[in-house]
Amino acid sequence: MKKKFYSLLLLLLATLTVSAADAKWCLVVESAGGETIAIGADQKPVIKTVADGYELRYGETVTAFTWNQLKKVSVKETEPTTAVEEISVKPALQVAPGEVAIQGAEPGSTAQVFSANGQLKQSARVAADGSVSFSTQNLPAGQVYIIKTTKSTFKIAK
Repeated sequence: MKKKFYSLLLLLLATLTVSAADAKWCLVVESAGGETIAIGADQKPVIKTVADGYELRYGETVTAFTWNQLKKVSVKETEPTTAVEEISVKPALQVAPGEVAIQGAEPGSTAQVFSANGQLKQSARVAADGSVSFSTQNLPAGQVYIIKTTKSTFKIAK
């Protein structure tokens, strides 16, 4: 019964005629051992039956499964992410009595505090861990200040 189900599912997958360039789907294969393989449509995955089970081909890769090793095959509507190219963290502002601190700024860059009319009040180099802080004790109260980093701009009132 299980073999017939997988054979029908494989036949259905083989009849999909979606253009790989325009496709937003991936093939997800789960083994009985818990391993999951997600293959994007751009890799043109193919599953076929062989004498002792199934053979999965995508790109230059071939993975063989015996009848008992294959647990589940499904098609998802999104392409898998195989690597993280860049993680972008937006700087966070923390205000404490007498101090303003920023976490997540670009290390080595310069952060600046400006008055509302554009006058530079303070400047500091961002530490290697992405943190920078400014004292607000010498800034006149009742004013609006703008803090600029390479990634963000903050507006504070004292």
